[in-house]
Amino acid sequence: MKLVIRTLKVLGITLALILVIIGFILYPLLRGATGYTAKMLCSGVFVEGLSQQQVEQMELGSFPFNRVESTVDFQNKQVKSTIFKLVSQSAQYEEGIGATLYPNGYNEIIGRIPLPVNTRDTIPWPTGSVIADTVAEGIDVTGLNQYISQHFMVTSRAVVVIKDGQLIAEHYAEGIDKYTPLLGWSMTKSIAATLVGILVKDGVLTVNQPVTINDWPTDERQYITLNNLLQMSSGLKWNEDYSKTSLTDVSRMLYLESDMSAYASSVKSEVSPDSVWRYSSGTTNIISGMLRWCFDEYQDYYQFPRKRLFNKLGMQHSLIETDAVGNFVGSSYGYCSARDWARLGMLYLNNGVWQGEQILPEWWVQYATTPARQSNGQYGAQIWLNASQQHMPDLPADVYFFNGYRGQRVTVMPSMNMVVVCLNSSAERIDFNSYLKGMLKYVQ
Repeated sequence: MKLVIRTLKVLGITLALILVIIGFILYPLLRGATGYTAKMLCSGVFVEGLSQQQVEQMELGSFPFNRVESTVDFQNKQVKSTIFKLVSQSAQYEEGIGATLYPNGYNEIIGRIPLPVNTRDTIPWPTGSVIADTVAEGIDVTGLNQYISQHFMVTSRAVVVIKDGQLIAEHYAEGIDKYTPLLGWSMTKSIAATLVGILVKDGVLTVNQPVTINDWPTDERQYITLNNLLQMSSGLKWNEDYSKTSLTDVSRMLYLESDMSAYASSVKSEVSPDSVWRYSSGTTNIISGMLRWCFDEYQDYYQFPRKRLFNKLGMQHSLIETDAVGNFVGSSYGYCSARDWARLGMLYLNNGVWQGEQILPEWWVQYATTPARQSNGQYGAQIWLNASQQHMPDLPADVYFFNGYRGQRVTVMPSMNMVVVCLNSSAERIDFNSYLKGMLKYVQ
């Protein structure tokens, strides 16, 4: 009998240890799933204006997100997501600000006051919304529109084509139009770099300045420069894998951390700066923190993108969401209408000049599109490049693009004087090389 009791105790202790280990591993994964779901639903419904069903179909159809139960509170503009009735997270929408995930509970962010949007619906494109009725010779608009329609898939959300500064074609999925702000995911990194460029022109930042963070001077991180961060060559250890079975650095940062910049800054060096190229959303959120340090008042930091970029370019339907402590999530959470994404592409196509005003330093676009040393010609400063023609072998080497998760892309073609915006809910089956090559037949 004593042996049986002892055996049962051992089994009980073993089972308890197994449950503790499983809980230790599983709990963060469940929190990540609820964080992602709450954030995507809150932004999808209240920023993009889609229905809960549309967001769930486009963004939350796979495991484990399809096991998350969510409640959308339209009166308070809040989403609460729960999985297996064990773990929950909530996201809150505020007008002009967007949705914010609060992993540790709601915390009011003082000074997060949006600037008014300059309405320009009666002003001609590109600063305004009025599109010319005629197009230049040599452009087959009918053929181009037919081509886009034929290739517009169930996962396509929006396509906009700019040629010689003129908007010549645009197509939208049901429930989306020219005013709908759409998530760019990592295309937001190119917005963050543009904001850096503006502050460089102001003389507030220099690309080769060291990144001064409190505990960095004690190790090799003291040698990291802003340029290293912009070019994804910081040497910081980082896992960018969007795994559904393990919580990686990028998932933890986006769905479990209140202060994303601080979390990204806390990772250790793995190699010397500028010795290895490694894509990292963390480095962009460190940049977002650096931008915040450039302002004495938080409100000035928060209003900076609208004041110095969005309103200048006529980007009326654009915003960058913040984390729970007010840092812009420069890695991932930029929402712009397809036309606004096109305007950002046009700013780069025009060498940083907008309607005669030099928004960016004269050398900035060349800098941003020069390959990082270790990137094999694929990456510049928060911008992807076709310099090696690995990405799109049938397109010119001078092509570069803003690129985001699930098939978001703004392609700038300097030699063709074109910008093409493609926004999607999945990257599957999208061959941008063939798609854009086929489009060029109608604009020669």
